[in-house]
Amino acid sequence: MLAAVAFPIALFLILLGAAVLIFLTVFLVKWGIQAMMNTTKTQRNVTDAELIKLLDGQPDGLLSPHQLAELTGMTVSQARRRFSAFHVAGMLHSSYNNRARSFYGLKVPYSEPPNLELSPDPFLTVEDMLQLFDAYGGRLTVQDMLLATKLPLAVLMREMKHFEKEGVVQQLTSTTAAYSGVTSKFFVLQEPYRSDPGAFQARAGEVDLELRTILRAEDLIV
Repeated sequence: MLAAVAFPIALFLILLGAAVLIFLTVFLVKWGIQAMMNTTKTQRNVTDAELIKLLDGQPDGLLSPHQLAELTGMTVSQARRRFSAFHVAGMLHSSYNNRARSFYGLKVPYSEPPNLELSPDPFLTVEDMLQLFDAYGGRLTVQDMLLATKLPLAVLMREMKHFEKEGVVQQLTSTTAAYSGVTSKFFVLQEPYRSDPGAFQARAGEVDLELRTILRAEDLIV
């Protein structure tokens, strides 16, 4: 009798826990995406490319939102949003002290970007993206794009979301056991563009115009 009562209770608790976990995951992802879209306001304090170099240049490779605020003149809330946007993009790992204060560091150390002749447009053009894929061996991380283009994270992520929807690229996640299960994210081209980048290059004028229209409509570029 006791077992018959305990089983439904245990099942209910498991389902409740799963529901809470799903809710928290969805909430954090949505909050991170919203934070990403709001980071353009603090680019004048420190650009996304500069923030990568700033993180890498710390003695221990770590910064808290409070420390970032002190270094850049942002508010702590703004600094948290910048870190949240980087975290959602897959670039950061996080640590906590005994007061539950967060510290963030780069998953991949800073490295000098290749010397490319990219367009002066305020977004990633088709030609730019193909150059980057070629320069980085067909696998392109968000950090690669930020350092090579110096464009804001919000612009790049909105573009890659569009390219994913159109079937041009896909984002992959890998786990490296050698680094204690640290995950990394990167983009690759999908077929037919993976085998024939020229097929995508032939659509450059049409795609670039479409991107410019989308980004302007969402106030990500002027």
